[in-house]
Amino acid sequence: MYADYDFYLNIYYGNVIAEEDFPRLSERASDYVRAETGGISDRMDGDGLKAVKKASCAVAEALLDEEILLAGVYSGGTAVSSETVGGWSRSYRAASMSSADTASIDRRKRDALLLYLGNLPAFAPLFMVRSCSCIHRAV
Repeated sequence: MYADYDFYLNIYYGNVIAEEDFPRLSERASDYVRAETGGISDRMDGDGLKAVKKASCAVAEALLDEEILLAGVYSGGTAVSSETVGGWSRSYRAASMSSADTASIDRRKRDALLLYLGNLPAFAPLFMVRSCSCIHRAV
């Protein structure tokens, strides 16, 4: 796990993740950062390690949002699909996670890597256009 809760609160200045949820989300975020960087993130120190920790915090926040969306989907709950005011009516549909929701979460995780790691020389090869699920920088 790259970042602890103290780092999240006092260096990253996070205020979204509760302390009891942080270890789980931070571990998953660290796994994501490690996988997307091919393990380069494990070899960082100094300012590079600080950037990795910040990226991990940002990814953890995206993972929290993903968990919240998924909880709504699997709770069996419903969502309002349409409303009419004159003669009042309301239609419901089963809660679902759209492909736009999924794409948004994935984009936030990739954007976090680009924001915090994109300008570090160690990660430069990762941000060049290539055919994988990693971050892409226009050339």
